[in-house]
Amino acid sequence: MGKLSNCQNEVCIEDQLNCTLIQDDTVPLINDAVEDIVESTLRYIHNDSDLNTNSCFSPEEEKKPKIQDVVPQALLDQYLSMTDPSRAQTVDTEIAKHCAYSLPGVALTLGRQNWHCLKDTYETLASDMQWKVRRTLAFSIHELAVILGDQLTAGDLVPVFNGFLKDLDEVRIGVLKHLHDFLKLLHPDKRREYLYQLQEFLVTDNSRNWRFRAELAEQLILLLDLYSPRDIYDYLRPIALNLCADKVSSVRWISYKLVSEMVKKLYNAPTPTFVIDLMNELIERFYRCPKWSGRQAFVFICQTIIEDDCLPMDHFAEYLLPHLLHLASDRVPNVRVLLAKTLRQTLLEKEYFLMCVNSHQEAVEQTIVALQMDNDNDVKYFASIHPASTKISDDAMSTASSTY
Repeated sequence: MGKLSNCQNEVCIEDQLNCTLIQDDTVPLINDAVEDIVESTLRYIHNDSDLNTNSCFSPEEEKKPKIQDVVPQALLDQYLSMTDPSRAQTVDTEIAKHCAYSLPGVALTLGRQNWHCLKDTYETLASDMQWKVRRTLAFSIHELAVILGDQLTAGDLVPVFNGFLKDLDEVRIGVLKHLHDFLKLLHPDKRREYLYQLQEFLVTDNSRNWRFRAELAEQLILLLDLYSPRDIYDYLRPIALNLCADKVSSVRWISYKLVSEMVKKLYNAPTPTFVIDLMNELIERFYRCPKWSGRQAFVFICQTIIEDDCLPMDHFAEYLLPHLLHLASDRVPNVRVLLAKTLRQTLLEKEYFLMCVNSHQEAVEQTIVALQMDNDNDVKYFASIHPASTKISDDAMSTASSTY
């Protein structure tokens, strides 16, 4: 009987062990990327004692519990040890970068309730000596903010975000590309604090890094929905007008779109003075610019405003059209070419100038007639009702004019 009882107990114990193994097998792993990294790391580890040496955590941090019940604890411990400096020497020189790349996936798997398990590791990676590691985190900080929620983002991610803003351009571009995505998750009062720092994005380590400024213009278009008309006028307007005068055409083209969207936003504001003041500044800064590129920028901005219906045509005709038509006598052919294209291909396509008989329509028609008699063949071509029937020389569509 004693032997039978012992056999039964062994069977019960064996069943329990099998049950435990089955339960462990069903625990979801963090993600495939982390699993691959951990497996590759394990190949280089010969004994468990290596895991406990050269710990990067302070005694105070060691006391914080890093226990959770979502994934096997050994797997998480292995992942957290990837920031150990000795691993870069013995396992992979870019192991910290792999750790940073996988961190949002790990955070999503563990959930915000287990963020305390990852916080120290995240801060360690955010201050890593390698800029590639910090760059990886900068590109994903907006995704991590969605996972963690408002409270944890404000307490733990905002300080890291502020550090990235002052980092190398290679790191700052990661923050800039998702600036709107991150700021929209912050409380309005906290979000407003960054208005004072947007100007700093105009300064780069390399002035030839025009893509940085182009990305800034793209992000500012999105940021218009996050700020009040007063903040747009006081803080975003100066940056937008600065970008409209950029040396690189790709930056200027995006900036024209930015200004037109700004006009649209301010026109719909309760206070009409913002949009009127902005249009007056466009006139002073670009229409009256001594450089032909500035006057050409004025035509581009007007063209974009018309195309995107940023202003009712009667308001456009009242505030901007007279100055636009006056450029028909500009001494630079490139300005007149763009004006002819804008009037013929954009302005006259609007119902306000097709259906309504008004003084503005007559002024536009007179300007087009004058442009059709211009000394420059390109101006005549684009001002013609039937451009195909206009006889032009082979070089009429030269590089100088076809780029506009």
